Amino acid sequence: MDPDLDPTDSMPSRAALAQEVLLHRMRKLSTLFYENEWVEGLEFEIWDMAHVTPARFADKDVSREMAKSFRDLIKLGGGFWSWPDVVGKEGDSEVFVPLAEWKKVLKNRT
Repeated sequence: MDPDLDPTDSMPSRAALAQEVLLHRMRKLSTLFYENEWVEGLEFEIWDMAHVTPARFADKDVSREMAKSFRDLIKLGGGFWSWPDVVGKEGDSEVFVPLAEWKKVLKNRT
């Protein structure tokens, strides 16, 4: 059984929806500010924007509400999106990383 489906109604779980919304918003920010869906280091820039005060993205101030909305999506989704090589995986598209694994990446970040 697919863990992202509720067995009673076959609809995506709230966690799965939060993960998709988070990915969409990350890509949207990157496109708006960098004219590219994903730029190198985007995952770190967005993580910092959501968790460091004052909140900033692309050298611009970000509202507390916007930062909180990203934190909420991360919490509800149970993880964060990253480019594969950042988390020691292979691939050419974003991968979802469970929060415990992502925090290890952050701890080892240089």
